[in-house]
Amino acid sequence: MRLKLRWLLALGAIVALALAISACGDDNGDNGGSTSASTGGSDFPPPTEAPSDAQTGGSLTVIAASDVDYIDPGAQYYQFSYMVSSATQTPLLSYAPADIDYRPLLSDGDPEVSSDGKTITIHIRSGVKFSPPVNREVTAKDVEYAIERSLLPGVPNGFVQTYLAGVDGMAAAVKEAQANPTGGAPDISGITATDDSTLEIKLTDTSSIGVLGALSLPVSSPVPEEYAKKYDAENPSTYGEHQVATGPYMIENNSAGEAIGYTPNRRSTWSATRTGQVRPVHRPTVTSVRPTWTRSRSRRALPTPCRRARRCSTAQRW
Repeated sequence: MRLKLRWLLALGAIVALALAISACGDDNGDNGGSTSASTGGSDFPPPTEAPSDAQTGGSLTVIAASDVDYIDPGAQYYQFSYMVSSATQTPLLSYAPADIDYRPLLSDGDPEVSSDGKTITIHIRSGVKFSPPVNREVTAKDVEYAIERSLLPGVPNGFVQTYLAGVDGMAAAVKEAQANPTGGAPDISGITATDDSTLEIKLTDTSSIGVLGALSLPVSSPVPEEYAKKYDAENPSTYGEHQVATGPYMIENNSAGEAIGYTPNRRSTWSATRTGQVRPVHRPTVTSVRPTWTRSRSRRALPTPCRRARRCSTAQRW
């Protein structure tokens, strides 16, 4: 019995040794696993551009399992929501479809960073106007207010306090907003409109790269204080239901106040040369779908407003 056990152990050792040798590769020293992976990589390269036979124009229908999170550009967090703001708002910086680096949008040229990395100066492009009922040209003060209002509890932004943590006066402004959530946007001492066309951002450290990245997000889209402050005095803010546009489109509502699509913003000076994008030939539309098998708000397809509630799941009503 003991002899048989020894033979079994010896046989197991031989099998294990054979497997180890085969895993080491062939006589050329190539690793079998890497050869397989290399072949697979060439067979299935990552898509980096549209296929040669891609259709030009036409319609794209998107069905989603849930709503956008917010329509208010100061609170938007997810890319699904950015698809709305990219059509209606103009942040300081943006990306064209094939870009890996930001480019100026509302900013007139690239932001200027001081030699010590602690001051960012941004010049605002002239001629950009708000849609009705504001109907005036955008100024640097509108961008300052847009960022400051994002600290209000009623505009629950998910990233500003992290990405702009290095901005001078940020911690004090956060405390001010939390202490008085309906008292208006807090003052961030490090963000100043030095004149109508110049925004200056002072930092406590050399975190300018992160700050510039945040300025390509919807939160840097201008918001007119004289128009929005009455909506921001509510908690949550209802500015998202009444927002004005600076992009090529405005949100269009039906008679019940439901957002059903976009209408062209005739006040816009939005240019395809700024982002490499062009206006769609057809107006995008939004279809509200209310499934009969569930009343769960998370099951809706594409944006559906909340008529009575202040919030719809995590989504602010339009």
